[in-house]
Amino acid sequence: MTPDTLALLDSGCLIIRVARREKRPIGAAWQTKATNNPDEVARWLAAGSNIGILLGPMSGVVDVEYDTPEGRDQLAAFGLLDIPTPTWRSARGEHRLFHWEPWMPETAVIKAEDLEIRIGGRAAQSVLPPSIHPSGSKYEWTTSPADVPIAGFPAQLMAQEMFQ
Repeated sequence: MTPDTLALLDSGCLIIRVARREKRPIGAAWQTKATNNPDEVARWLAAGSNIGILLGPMSGVVDVEYDTPEGRDQLAAFGLLDIPTPTWRSARGEHRLFHWEPWMPETAVIKAEDLEIRIGGRAAQSVLPPSIHPSGSKYEWTTSPADVPIAGFPAQLMAQEMFQ
């Protein structure tokens, strides 16, 4: 168990088991099997499973991610690169955690140009470090949840059409 994962659990986030070297959660109704039990998560990691974070109201977080240089530029234009919040790198891009807000739509994912805002809805998750991507690359924290708290959802994005 890493200090990063423990910090997420301590902040109320729920973790799910993801298939080894995949992005797919294990089992039917996987979102109902999310846990905040560090011993269970440690067992999953020891068995070689990947882990993910359950997004939405149950964990209280959303994931703002991009996979392209244009997506990074879009984040920069919104000022999101300057907000300290837990951030990790995947094989293709970067993910940032923000607090879920009750006014958010129930949809799982909103695509806004080159950004994805993974809200949760009924079932959405994002794979977390120290997982291994199907390509073989490791998910890695660039800003650890052990070092910074999860930031509030940015006002810059609240004002966008996607939330109106």
